[in-house]
Amino acid sequence: MQPDHSNSQTAIHHLARLSDCVFALAMAITFMGFELPETVQSLSNLEVNQFLIGQLKSLGIYAITFILVAFYWISHTQQFSYFKRTNETHLFIYTLYLMCLLVIPFSNDLVFRLSSNPFAKIWFNTNILLIGFFSFISWSYATHQHLLVNEDLDLQIIRSMQVKALIEPVCALMSIPVALVSPDLSDLVWLLIPVVSLIVNKALKQTSESNMMPVSTQVVE
Repeated sequence: MQPDHSNSQTAIHHLARLSDCVFALAMAITFMGFELPETVQSLSNLEVNQFLIGQLKSLGIYAITFILVAFYWISHTQQFSYFKRTNETHLFIYTLYLMCLLVIPFSNDLVFRLSSNPFAKIWFNTNILLIGFFSFISWSYATHQHLLVNEDLDLQIIRSMQVKALIEPVCALMSIPVALVSPDLSDLVWLLIPVVSLIVNKALKQTSESNMMPVSTQVVE
């Protein structure tokens, strides 16, 4: 007798909608760290220029945070394109994932206000690390023995998604010791993400193509 997956299939659609809402909220709130001075209308041109220059660092932090959340959203959509159902364990794991994701605006605001404090940067990096960790756990659990995905899902796809899920948390882990030495320098570690992603995607593509190549046969004369 085949198990009835109708309820779990409905639940995965609800989880997808909830996740999209959380991602949209997290992206929107990250911008709220910017504040205009109360006397902005009475500022001189020189003071306005100084204020705008002073906001460049905060703008960089915002851009990094937004792009990181965007990377996680892309990973989220890719994973959900393969999920066919869910269960209580998977829902619990993904709830922890969304909980950590929703802390991002607070972590972002903390770094805005204490950008030179190493422990503020470590908090932010730990937040990113936990998001990536739960994303990896969610995917690994769902694909173990094809529990929540189609039974014919290629193992190459499963492994490539696992590797991609580890890019952000690994960069976050690398950034933590750097933050102890130089909080400002730790921000540059995040610039590695698109570079590493490009290298990983290229390596995975080459591996996939090599696995698909037919084995050549030798003709013995």
